[in-house]
Amino acid sequence: MTASGPGPLHEASGPVALGTFEYGTGAVPPAQAALLLRTYHEHGGRLLDTAPTYGPADGEGRAESLIGRWLRDSGAQGMEVITKAGLDPARPERGDLRPETILASLARSTQRLGVTVTLVLHRDDPAVPVDEIADALDRAVGSGLARRVGTSNWTTARLARWIADAARTGRTAPSVTAPLWSIAPRAVPAQEPWLVEADGAHLRLAARHGLTVTPYRTLAAGFLADRHSGRHAAHHAAAYDTPAGRLRRARLRQAAATLGMTSHGLALACLRAASPTAVPVVGPRTPGQLRECLRGAVAGPRVRPELLRYLEARP
Repeated sequence: MTASGPGPLHEASGPVALGTFEYGTGAVPPAQAALLLRTYHEHGGRLLDTAPTYGPADGEGRAESLIGRWLRDSGAQGMEVITKAGLDPARPERGDLRPETILASLARSTQRLGVTVTLVLHRDDPAVPVDEIADALDRAVGSGLARRVGTSNWTTARLARWIADAARTGRTAPSVTAPLWSIAPRAVPAQEPWLVEADGAHLRLAARHGLTVTPYRTLAAGFLADRHSGRHAAHHAAAYDTPAGRLRRARLRQAAATLGMTSHGLALACLRAASPTAVPVVGPRTPGQLRECLRGAVAGPRVRPELLRYLEARP
Protein backbone atom coordinates (compact mmCIF):
# COMPACT_ATOMS: atom_id res chain seq x y z
CA MET A 1 0.00 0.00 0.00
CA THR A 2 1.40 3.41 -0.89
CA ALA A 3 1.05 6.56 1.14
CA SER A 4 -1.06 8.23 -1.55
CA GLY A 5 -4.83 8.20 -1.32
CA PRO A 6 -8.00 10.24 -1.73
CA GLY A 7 -8.07 13.99 -1.23
CA PRO A 8 -8.27 15.63 2.20
CA LEU A 9 -11.51 14.94 4.00
CA HIS A 10 -11.96 18.58 5.02
CA GLU A 11 -12.11 19.62 1.37
CA ALA A 12 -15.14 17.40 0.74
CA SER A 13 -17.06 17.69 4.00
CA GLY A 14 -18.77 21.07 4.32
CA PRO A 15 -18.33 23.35 7.37
CA VAL A 16 -19.38 20.85 10.07
CA ALA A 17 -19.68 17.09 10.43
CA LEU A 18 -23.00 15.68 11.58
CA GLY A 19 -22.60 13.62 14.73
CA THR A 20 -24.97 10.70 15.26
CA PHE A 21 -24.33 9.67 18.87
CA GLU A 22 -28.03 9.67 19.80
CA TYR A 23 -29.50 8.36 16.52
CA GLY A 24 -32.09 5.68 17.11
CA THR A 25 -32.59 6.60 20.78
CA GLY A 26 -35.56 8.34 22.35
CA ALA A 27 -33.71 11.65 21.97
CA VAL A 28 -33.35 11.27 18.19
CA PRO A 29 -35.72 8.53 17.00
CA PRO A 30 -35.34 7.13 13.48
CA ALA A 31 -37.76 9.53 11.74
CA GLN A 32 -36.09 12.55 13.34
CA ALA A 33 -32.65 11.21 12.44
CA ALA A 34 -33.70 10.83 8.80
CA LEU A 35 -34.98 14.42 8.81
CA LEU A 36 -31.67 15.67 10.20
CA LEU A 37 -29.70 13.69 7.63
CA ARG A 38 -31.80 15.10 4.81
CA THR A 39 -31.54 18.67 6.12
CA TYR A 40 -27.79 18.34 6.50
CA HIS A 41 -27.38 17.06 2.94
CA GLU A 42 -29.67 19.74 1.50
CA HIS A 43 -27.56 22.44 3.14
CA GLY A 44 -24.30 21.16 1.69
CA GLY A 45 -23.09 18.95 4.52
CA ARG A 46 -21.20 15.88 3.36
CA LEU A 47 -19.57 14.26 6.41
CA LEU A 48 -21.34 11.95 8.86
CA ASP A 49 -19.63 10.91 12.09
CA THR A 50 -20.73 7.63 13.66
CA ALA A 51 -19.50 4.52 15.46
CA PRO A 52 -20.66 0.98 16.31
CA THR A 53 -21.37 2.19 19.86
CA TYR A 54 -23.62 5.10 18.79
CA GLY A 55 -27.37 4.88 19.23
CA PRO A 56 -28.92 2.72 21.96
CA ALA A 57 -26.18 1.32 24.18
CA ASP A 58 -26.85 -2.30 23.23
CA GLY A 59 -23.83 -2.98 21.02
CA GLU A 60 -25.97 -3.52 17.92
CA GLY A 61 -24.68 -0.62 15.82
CA ARG A 62 -28.10 1.01 15.56
CA ALA A 63 -26.85 4.43 14.42
CA GLU A 64 -24.76 2.84 11.67
CA SER A 65 -27.74 0.76 10.48
CA LEU A 66 -29.97 3.82 10.44
CA ILE A 67 -27.43 5.80 8.40
CA GLY A 68 -26.93 2.93 5.98
CA ARG A 69 -30.68 2.68 5.41
CA TRP A 70 -30.95 6.43 4.81
CA LEU A 71 -28.05 6.41 2.36
CA ARG A 72 -29.66 3.60 0.36
CA ASP A 73 -33.17 5.06 0.41
CA SER A 74 -32.25 8.70 -0.22
CA GLY A 75 -29.74 8.20 -3.00
CA ALA A 76 -27.74 11.09 -1.49
CA GLN A 77 -24.56 11.67 -3.43
CA GLY A 78 -21.10 12.67 -2.25
CA MET A 79 -21.51 11.66 1.38
CA GLU A 80 -18.44 10.72 3.43
CA VAL A 81 -18.80 8.60 6.57
CA ILE A 82 -16.43 8.37 9.49
CA THR A 83 -16.89 5.33 11.69
CA LYS A 84 -14.71 4.00 14.45
CA ALA A 85 -13.17 0.86 15.89
CA GLY A 86 -11.22 -0.19 18.93
CA LEU A 87 -13.40 0.91 21.85
CA ASP A 88 -14.03 -1.63 24.58
CA PRO A 89 -17.07 -0.30 26.50
CA ALA A 90 -15.99 -2.29 29.53
CA ARG A 91 -12.82 -0.18 29.80
CA PRO A 92 -13.41 3.11 27.99
CA GLU A 93 -10.10 4.52 29.16
CA ARG A 94 -8.20 2.25 26.78
CA GLY A 95 -8.78 0.93 23.29
CA ASP A 96 -8.81 -2.66 22.09
CA LEU A 97 -6.36 -2.29 19.22
CA ARG A 98 -5.65 -5.89 18.39
CA PRO A 99 -5.53 -6.09 14.58
CA GLU A 100 -8.21 -8.77 14.45
CA THR A 101 -10.52 -6.61 16.58
CA ILE A 102 -10.05 -3.55 14.38
CA LEU A 103 -10.61 -5.42 11.12
CA ALA A 104 -13.62 -7.40 12.37
CA SER A 105 -15.25 -4.19 13.62
CA LEU A 106 -14.61 -2.51 10.27
CA ALA A 107 -16.21 -5.40 8.39
CA ARG A 108 -19.36 -5.22 10.52
CA SER A 109 -19.56 -1.43 10.22
CA THR A 110 -19.25 -1.36 6.44
CA GLN A 111 -21.86 -4.09 6.14
CA ARG A 112 -24.30 -1.96 8.14
CA LEU A 113 -23.39 1.28 6.36
CA GLY A 114 -23.08 -0.08 2.84
CA VAL A 115 -20.25 2.32 1.92
CA THR A 116 -16.49 2.62 2.06
CA VAL A 117 -15.62 4.60 5.18
CA THR A 118 -12.97 6.66 6.86
CA LEU A 119 -11.92 4.48 9.80
CA VAL A 120 -10.86 6.24 13.00
CA LEU A 121 -9.53 4.46 16.08
CA HIS A 122 -11.81 5.38 18.98
CA ARG A 123 -9.11 5.14 21.66
CA ASP A 124 -5.40 4.50 21.90
CA ASP A 125 -3.61 1.76 23.82
CA PRO A 126 0.04 2.74 24.27
CA ALA A 127 0.88 -0.87 25.13
CA VAL A 128 0.32 -1.84 21.49
CA PRO A 129 3.26 -0.86 19.23
CA VAL A 130 2.41 1.74 16.61
CA ASP A 131 3.74 -0.43 13.78
CA GLU A 132 1.22 -3.19 14.59
CA ILE A 133 -1.64 -0.70 14.53
CA ALA A 134 -0.33 0.94 11.37
CA ASP A 135 -0.14 -2.42 9.64
CA ALA A 136 -3.77 -3.25 10.56
CA LEU A 137 -4.99 0.12 9.27
CA ASP A 138 -2.97 -0.31 6.08
CA ARG A 139 -4.73 -3.65 5.58
CA ALA A 140 -8.06 -1.92 6.18
CA VAL A 141 -7.39 0.39 3.25
CA GLY A 142 -5.97 -2.42 1.15
CA SER A 143 -9.17 -4.41 1.65
CA GLY A 144 -11.20 -1.63 0.04
CA LEU A 145 -13.38 -1.20 3.13
CA ALA A 146 -11.68 1.99 4.33
CA ARG A 147 -10.83 5.00 2.19
CA ARG A 148 -8.88 6.88 4.87
CA VAL A 149 -7.72 6.15 8.40
CA GLY A 150 -7.07 8.20 11.51
CA THR A 151 -7.18 8.47 15.26
CA SER A 152 -9.30 9.78 18.10
CA ASN A 153 -7.82 10.58 21.51
CA TRP A 154 -4.23 9.91 20.49
CA THR A 155 -1.52 12.04 21.98
CA THR A 156 0.49 14.23 19.65
CA ALA A 157 3.58 12.08 20.23
CA ARG A 158 1.83 8.81 19.31
CA LEU A 159 0.20 10.35 16.26
CA ALA A 160 3.57 11.73 15.10
CA ARG A 161 5.05 8.25 15.54
CA TRP A 162 2.43 6.74 13.22
CA ILE A 163 3.03 9.46 10.63
CA ALA A 164 6.77 8.74 10.78
CA ASP A 165 6.14 4.98 10.48
CA ALA A 166 4.04 5.56 7.36
CA ALA A 167 6.75 7.73 5.80
CA ARG A 168 9.39 5.10 6.50
CA THR A 169 7.45 1.99 5.43
CA GLY A 170 5.09 3.29 2.74
CA ARG A 171 2.06 2.21 4.74
CA THR A 172 -1.12 4.28 4.68
CA ALA A 173 -0.67 7.40 6.78
CA PRO A 174 -3.33 8.77 9.12
CA SER A 175 -5.23 11.66 7.55
CA VAL A 176 -7.73 12.41 10.34
CA THR A 177 -7.40 13.26 14.01
CA ALA A 178 -10.43 13.57 16.30
CA PRO A 179 -9.52 15.17 19.62
CA LEU A 180 -11.76 16.57 22.32
CA TRP A 181 -11.93 20.32 21.63
CA SER A 182 -14.12 23.26 22.44
CA ILE A 183 -13.44 26.76 23.70
CA ALA A 184 -14.93 25.79 27.08
CA PRO A 185 -12.39 24.53 29.63
CA ARG A 186 -13.01 21.26 31.42
CA ALA A 187 -12.96 20.89 35.18
CA VAL A 188 -9.57 20.25 36.76
CA PRO A 189 -8.73 17.47 37.31
CA ALA A 190 -10.52 16.15 34.23
CA GLN A 191 -13.10 13.46 34.87
CA GLU A 192 -11.95 11.49 31.83
CA PRO A 193 -8.18 11.94 31.71
CA TRP A 194 -7.87 9.42 28.89
CA LEU A 195 -9.62 11.78 26.47
CA VAL A 196 -7.03 13.82 24.58
CA GLU A 197 -7.75 17.52 24.07
CA ALA A 198 -6.43 19.49 21.13
CA ASP A 199 -3.65 21.90 22.02
CA GLY A 200 -1.29 24.03 19.98
CA ALA A 201 1.18 21.21 19.35
CA HIS A 202 -1.57 18.87 18.17
CA LEU A 203 -3.06 21.43 15.80
CA ARG A 204 0.37 22.34 14.42
CA LEU A 205 1.08 18.66 13.70
CA ALA A 206 -2.26 18.37 11.89
CA ALA A 207 -1.60 21.51 9.84
CA ARG A 208 1.95 20.42 8.95
CA HIS A 209 0.76 17.08 7.58
CA GLY A 210 -2.61 18.18 6.18
CA LEU A 211 -4.65 16.12 8.64
CA THR A 212 -8.35 16.85 8.88
CA VAL A 213 -9.30 17.73 12.47
CA THR A 214 -12.79 16.49 13.42
CA PRO A 215 -13.14 17.56 17.06
CA TYR A 216 -15.97 16.29 19.22
CA ARG A 217 -17.83 17.93 22.14
CA THR A 218 -17.34 21.16 20.22
CA LEU A 219 -20.16 22.83 22.18
CA ALA A 220 -18.93 21.34 25.45
CA ALA A 221 -21.66 18.68 25.40
CA GLY A 222 -24.34 21.38 25.25
CA PHE A 223 -22.89 23.74 27.87
CA LEU A 224 -22.20 26.45 25.28
CA ALA A 225 -25.71 26.02 23.85
CA ASP A 226 -27.36 26.15 27.28
CA ARG A 227 -28.55 22.58 27.28
CA HIS A 228 -27.23 19.52 29.03
CA SER A 229 -29.21 16.43 28.10
CA GLY A 230 -28.77 12.86 26.99
CA ARG A 231 -27.44 9.82 28.77
CA HIS A 232 -24.33 11.61 30.13
CA ALA A 233 -26.00 14.91 31.06
CA ALA A 234 -24.99 15.02 34.72
CA HIS A 235 -21.42 14.05 33.91
CA HIS A 236 -21.10 16.68 31.19
CA ALA A 237 -22.55 19.40 33.41
CA ALA A 238 -19.97 18.61 36.08
CA ALA A 239 -17.20 18.67 33.48
CA TYR A 240 -17.97 22.15 32.13
CA ASP A 241 -20.24 24.05 34.53
CA THR A 242 -17.41 25.55 36.56
CA PRO A 243 -16.49 29.16 37.39
CA ALA A 244 -13.95 29.18 34.54
CA GLY A 245 -16.48 27.63 32.17
CA ARG A 246 -19.19 30.11 33.07
CA LEU A 247 -16.81 33.03 32.52
CA ARG A 248 -15.80 31.68 29.11
CA ARG A 249 -19.46 31.24 28.18
CA ALA A 250 -20.33 34.79 29.31
CA ARG A 251 -17.56 36.23 27.16
CA LEU A 252 -18.73 34.12 24.25
CA ARG A 253 -22.29 35.41 24.58
CA GLN A 254 -21.10 39.00 24.74
CA ALA A 255 -18.93 38.62 21.63
CA ALA A 256 -21.68 36.77 19.75
CA ALA A 257 -24.19 39.54 20.47
CA THR A 258 -21.75 42.13 19.12
CA LEU A 259 -21.25 40.10 15.93
CA GLY A 260 -24.94 39.30 15.53
CA MET A 261 -24.38 35.56 15.94
CA THR A 262 -25.58 32.84 18.27
CA SER A 263 -23.11 31.91 20.98
CA HIS A 264 -22.86 28.31 19.82
CA GLY A 265 -22.42 29.46 16.22
CA LEU A 266 -19.51 31.63 17.30
CA ALA A 267 -18.04 28.72 19.31
CA LEU A 268 -17.88 26.65 16.13
CA ALA A 269 -16.51 29.56 14.11
CA CYS A 270 -13.71 29.92 16.65
CA LEU A 271 -12.59 26.34 16.11
CA ARG A 272 -12.56 26.76 12.35
CA ALA A 273 -10.63 30.00 12.72
CA ALA A 274 -8.05 28.31 14.96
CA SER A 275 -7.40 25.39 12.59
CA PRO A 276 -7.58 25.62 8.79
CA THR A 277 -8.45 21.92 8.47
CA ALA A 278 -11.04 21.73 11.25
CA VAL A 279 -14.49 20.25 10.61
CA PRO A 280 -16.26 20.45 14.00
CA VAL A 281 -18.60 17.58 14.82
CA VAL A 282 -22.04 18.73 16.02
CA GLY A 283 -24.98 16.77 17.37
CA PRO A 284 -28.15 18.87 16.91
CA ARG A 285 -31.52 17.32 17.62
CA THR A 286 -33.65 19.56 15.39
CA PRO A 287 -33.25 20.97 11.88
CA GLY A 288 -33.33 24.49 13.36
CA GLN A 289 -30.39 23.74 15.63
CA LEU A 290 -28.56 22.18 12.69
CA ARG A 291 -29.07 25.24 10.49
CA GLU A 292 -27.79 27.49 13.29
CA CYS A 293 -24.64 25.36 13.55
CA LEU A 294 -24.05 25.53 9.82
CA ARG A 295 -24.52 29.30 9.71
CA GLY A 296 -22.15 29.82 12.59
CA ALA A 297 -19.44 27.52 11.31
CA VAL A 298 -19.13 29.29 7.97
CA ALA A 299 -18.38 32.56 9.81
CA GLY A 300 -14.88 31.42 10.77
CA PRO A 301 -13.15 34.16 8.71
CA ARG A 302 -14.91 36.78 10.85
CA VAL A 303 -13.13 35.55 13.97
CA ARG A 304 -9.95 37.52 14.55
CA PRO A 305 -6.97 36.32 16.64
CA GLU A 306 -7.61 39.00 19.23
CA LEU A 307 -11.13 37.64 19.79
CA LEU A 308 -9.74 34.15 20.35
CA ARG A 309 -7.23 35.54 22.84
CA TYR A 310 -9.98 37.41 24.69
CA LEU A 311 -12.22 34.36 24.92
CA GLU A 312 -9.42 32.10 26.14
CA ALA A 313 -7.77 34.54 28.54
CA ARG A 314 -7.63 33.60 32.20
CA PRO A 315 -9.71 35.74 34.58
